[in-house]
Amino acid sequence: MLGKAGNEVVRSEQTLFSFGNGGGGKAARPRQRHLDDAGKSNLFLALVPERQVALQAADTGRQIARQYGLSGNPRPHELLHVSLNGIGKYPDMPDDVVFAVSAAMATVKVPPFEVNFDRALYFAGANAVVLANAIRSEEMMDLHVQLAKEMWAVGLTFTYNPRFMPHMTVLYDETPVPEHALAEPVRWIAREFVLIRSIIGKSEYEYLDRWPLLD
Repeated sequence: MLGKAGNEVVRSEQTLFSFGNGGGGKAARPRQRHLDDAGKSNLFLALVPERQVALQAADTGRQIARQYGLSGNPRPHELLHVSLNGIGKYPDMPDDVVFAVSAAMATVKVPPFEVNFDRALYFAGANAVVLANAIRSEEMMDLHVQLAKEMWAVGLTFTYNPRFMPHMTVLYDETPVPEHALAEPVRWIAREFVLIRSIIGKSEYEYLDRWPLLD
């Protein structure tokens, strides 16, 4: 354990990843999850912003909530991330899967790149307010594809979504928020990606492994 913690226009009709079913389906709001999922683990690969950027993103979520009179609580900064690829949902810690993922990810070769979210969008299927960019990042799409290929190569369940839209969920609310530009974009240089275990029913992440982005 390491701790807890293409130039294509893509719009908000795209749904969020659902890491429990191995693909790019709709993601349920946390309070809508089935009771028998409680305590299970979701494993997924993600980008995690540095602390100052995460604090900025969390503050942006609070500003959006105030501006549009939302009742949902913004997500804590330590849970903010950009999901890349889902791995699966498990009743306990699947050490064999973690080992296989760690071995596969060690072969990934992608240079560092800028993540730039300049607007807020609303994903109606998940009741999620997210930060995103109207122009999809080619670098992040390339990473998404490469991660899927590496998992496929070692026989793991993998996720691939040709309409993958990088985003960061900052809060959940039933009131739609119109798409709008942010006063200050949320941006950082991604220099690594991480394997995260999310325990369903708890606001708790564990970083199981991490890999640097290298040329």
